[in-house]
Amino acid sequence: MKQYSIRQYVAWLTLIPLLIMAVGLETFFLHDRSSALDHELLERGKLIARQLASSSEYGVFSNNQPFLKNIAHGALQQPDVRGVIIMNASSRSLIEAGEFSEAPGIPGAASAQAKVATTTHNMQERSQNAIRLVNMLNPTHSDGESLWIYQPIISAQVPLDEPEASPAAQQVGAAIIKMDWARTNSIKSRMLWLTIAATVLFLMISLYLIYLAGRSITAPIQELSEAVQLIGDGNLAVFVSVPTRVTELSNLARGVNVMTVQLQKESAILHQRIEEETRIAAIAFESHEGMMVTDVNGVILRVNNAFTKITGYTATEAVGQLARLLKSGRHDASFYITMVKSVNRTGSWQGEIWNLRKNGETYPARVTVTAVKNTEGEVTYFVATLSDITLHKEAENEIKNLAFYDTLTQLPNRRMLIDRLSLAIAAGKRNGRYGALMFLDLDNFKPLNDKYGHAVGDILLVEAARRINSCVREVDTVARFGGDEFVVMLGDLGVNKTDSTAQAGVVAEKIRAILAEAYILAIPQQGGTSTTEEYLCTSSIGVALFANHDATLEDII
Repeated sequence: MKQYSIRQYVAWLTLIPLLIMAVGLETFFLHDRSSALDHELLERGKLIARQLASSSEYGVFSNNQPFLKNIAHGALQQPDVRGVIIMNASSRSLIEAGEFSEAPGIPGAASAQAKVATTTHNMQERSQNAIRLVNMLNPTHSDGESLWIYQPIISAQVPLDEPEASPAAQQVGAAIIKMDWARTNSIKSRMLWLTIAATVLFLMISLYLIYLAGRSITAPIQELSEAVQLIGDGNLAVFVSVPTRVTELSNLARGVNVMTVQLQKESAILHQRIEEETRIAAIAFESHEGMMVTDVNGVILRVNNAFTKITGYTATEAVGQLARLLKSGRHDASFYITMVKSVNRTGSWQGEIWNLRKNGETYPARVTVTAVKNTEGEVTYFVATLSDITLHKEAENEIKNLAFYDTLTQLPNRRMLIDRLSLAIAAGKRNGRYGALMFLDLDNFKPLNDKYGHAVGDILLVEAARRINSCVREVDTVARFGGDEFVVMLGDLGVNKTDSTAQAGVVAEKIRAILAEAYILAIPQQGGTSTTEEYLCTSSIGVALFANHDATLEDII
């Protein structure tokens, strides 16, 4: 929408009433003056027609053509009179003068009789047309260009030779005059143009006076408007000085100045607060955790130094890339779909994920993704924090190993064995299938320790654990129970006790045989050297079946 200044509004609001008033006055003046001119022409025509009719009485009565002709030519000398017709009582034209005069002679060889006949015919036709336009019932007629006026010729005298005639007046003929509107219309046209010129001059003078009068009001308002615009654009150093006698404008100027001072104070406080929050945010952004800011399409916008240390990507390499730059390929599509749904639903997601470093190495990371929304509630950015938990995972695995595995043989320890045995007993009660528990220890192990020391004994224990593990299935469990004692748990053998016993016996014999094979041991010597010796170490094995019965774990062991 097109906008206007207050000065333009004042000018238009003042000019429009003036224009309406000027047009109204002009219309009224022109209409009144035009009516006066029309009336003047009509009245003058009637007067001329009456004079013509009065002067023509004798000529019509006596049919004196020269007399009537002189009277007609005298009437034509009056302004605006263009034609005259004088008729007798039978409406026969006696004289036509001016625009009703006889037509000029026809050039060539036409006879005088033809001229007279043509002239007589034309006179009669023109007379009839004039009579049709004006008569006793319609004494005046105007078509905008000509004005016809009909005036009867009245005889008010009684002739001396007709004593029997009534002395009352009677019509002996009629006079018709034709007047031209041209001069009157010309006067009207000049009046119109003079009035338009006067109106334009009046409006121009009015506009100038409006400009001078409104300037004292519109100029201060314009200055106030510009000042408010500058304040709206952030320029708070504006001071409004409006030298005006209008109380409202002075009060408005003082109010704008007070508002500017208050805005300056609040702006200073706000800038200080923004600087503090920016400083805090910068410190928080450069924390020990990696941080990454992306847009709604996953394009990386900013990263911190910790991000570079963790991932190996510098800010220059990461910014502008998609966040999938860190995908390791160890998670399927459903994992990321779940993550996105959580962010959309709750505004955040937190969990562990495998990421990819720049050098191609995968590592575990703890990631938190938070959605940043604008005032309309629309997500504009995503902020992700990530930390490398490789050491944490290694510590967890170490703790798990210490808690559930033997540090020497890496076999499950007593604790894990009991847990697995409890599960196997519960499963046997549900499905009625047998399981077997083998308890075995190594013979001649103690003399080996006494002779060569615990280091050599540990080598034999590791090898014995390997041999036992090679004789069982992956679903079975081999555990070191303590010292040179091992426990083997065979699960899901079958529902038939005889068959289950046979299967357990086969495995036990296989273990006994492989453990009876000679061990090649490296025996350390003085001076840092070592020699190899064969050593035989048999085993003793006990087997117990368990299935759907009430035997406890302790009873089975």
